[in-house]
Amino acid sequence: MKTLLLDTAHAGSRRLHALGLFLVGAFGLLLYGHTLPFPFVFDDYIYLVDNPLMKDIRSFMWNGDFTQFANLSKNIGLDPDVSTNMILRPVTYFTFYLNYLVDGLNPRGFRAVNILIHCANAILLLAVVSRVLHSSKKRGALSDFSADIIAISAALLFLVHPLQIESVTYIVQRFTSLGTLFYLLTILTFLRANITDDWQASGRWRTLSVVCLIVGMFTKEFLFTAPFLLFFLDWLVMGATPATAGRRTLPFFICLPLLPILIFFTATAQNAGDASLAATLNITKGEGYSSYFYALTQVSVVLTYLRLILLPTGLNLDWDYPLATSPWHASTSVPALLIATLLGGAIWWYRHHSHDVRHALLCLGIGWFFLTISIDSSIVPLPDLLCEHRSYLPSMGIFFALAAGAHLLHERLERLCRLRLLVPALLATWMLVLATATNARQHVWSSEINIWKDAASKSPQKNRPWFNLGVALFEKDRLPEASLAIRKAIALKPNMGVGYRNLGCVENGLGRHREALEALRIGVQLMPRDVEQHFEMGKAYACLGEMPAAEAALKIAIGLRPDHRPAHLALGSVYYKIKRFDLALEEFRMADSLKTLDSAQRGLAEHIAQLVAQQHAASY
Repeated sequence: MKTLLLDTAHAGSRRLHALGLFLVGAFGLLLYGHTLPFPFVFDDYIYLVDNPLMKDIRSFMWNGDFTQFANLSKNIGLDPDVSTNMILRPVTYFTFYLNYLVDGLNPRGFRAVNILIHCANAILLLAVVSRVLHSSKKRGALSDFSADIIAISAALLFLVHPLQIESVTYIVQRFTSLGTLFYLLTILTFLRANITDDWQASGRWRTLSVVCLIVGMFTKEFLFTAPFLLFFLDWLVMGATPATAGRRTLPFFICLPLLPILIFFTATAQNAGDASLAATLNITKGEGYSSYFYALTQVSVVLTYLRLILLPTGLNLDWDYPLATSPWHASTSVPALLIATLLGGAIWWYRHHSHDVRHALLCLGIGWFFLTISIDSSIVPLPDLLCEHRSYLPSMGIFFALAAGAHLLHERLERLCRLRLLVPALLATWMLVLATATNARQHVWSSEINIWKDAASKSPQKNRPWFNLGVALFEKDRLPEASLAIRKAIALKPNMGVGYRNLGCVENGLGRHREALEALRIGVQLMPRDVEQHFEMGKAYACLGEMPAAEAALKIAIGLRPDHRPAHLALGSVYYKIKRFDLALEEFRMADSLKTLDSAQRGLAEHIAQLVAQQHAASY
């Protein structure tokens, strides 16, 4: 790797190149190093902390049964997407598994790896841009210094931009950053293969590039676009003929069916043998909208990503993005026209300036953005209409396009003595602003409460931020605030059974048992087989002294889940209070068989045992 990176500057200033590598590493650690103590949040629990599959090496062999494993997470009560992710992204999950082996579920280790991957991606971007500018047949009179300045600028813009936080600080989104790493390695090794005169060495580099592609495809699905990008890069920027570019990229295109085939078999296994296209497209378990509506919405979403790259304001973990339902509505037609104009303009610009590698790189950057975003913003409906981490790889194209454009503008203004420092000053200022914004935004990720407060303030009409804020507040024992947040979530989505369950739990914690019962009765109607609803009802009735009702509710909970230890303890306490000591002792013993009683519980159980013995003695 060291040889590969250093060789990119073979014709340029090694000192400047080394300085760029140092700045990238230093700024990356400076911006993200203080986030190491941040806790797991949101989907980190679903896909990592509470995911037993990630912690078992047998999962990477599908437990010997592909069909069974594809449905395993659903069958054991986890999100069905857990099995899907384990099948489609085993490389990323294996890195999570290694983190788990080294330091358990300590978020520091997981986060440290994410930060290192992000810094590595910025370095690889620098290397790719530098390699292109130094090796292209369209280089012309471009100096080594200018080539390295463009590469360093692109890498630093990518590194410090606040839009990348979700792919770095959000641990589970290593899918995106690690996939990007293999994407860049695929490009870099491909370029290295093409400039090597030794055909044997060229073959080795090309083989390594194909391996990076295949490994990357099982890291994140957007590697599917890499062969197309390699073709256009080799042809339009590096100066190869279409035939030569096609020959060089043929091995990469041959690999493309691997991912669709795996997706097809996974979807078929999860849909009881249904091999239809609709079942395959719905493998991501979208939010109920069709592929057509999702695709329509992505037209404007793509422009939102572009806006966030250029002006990163209003960043939000949980966007409340409106669903588009008509291609003729202004929210769809206007963005479509703007995208067509941007792509058309890039093509026109390339046709008139293709002789200069900087112009070619600028145009490729626009194509890079739209090509790499196409996997997430296509006809496959994903659970969320907009997620910031999806712009991580696409943003690179915009950054090196801006760096190339800035250098072209600087070249024009350099003749005017008063303006020759304008572009470098503006670029440096923008980087400083971006770094400051990144540092400020990191505070939001320091706790779940901060994250969901921020999301709720920016998506006030969306149910999920309020619900998750309520859960986060409850876990920190801030019960009055939790009650308000969950009530807001329920108001936005009145048919959410789990919301009433959580509200009942909070109200029980506040000692407002009548209010808890009001919520839980609605929750039971919506989710009659939810164990926790009945358990919380039992607790509320018991606290109100309504023991027959408490007994009935707790028995239902135990009937639904016989190993529910808290329900056995609660029912034992109910029996103790109504002086049915033999039944109370039986429940405590059942709880003890599930998990050893603590000292207080054991003391009560022993006391009940003595009372039972006294009753038996009295009966004789």
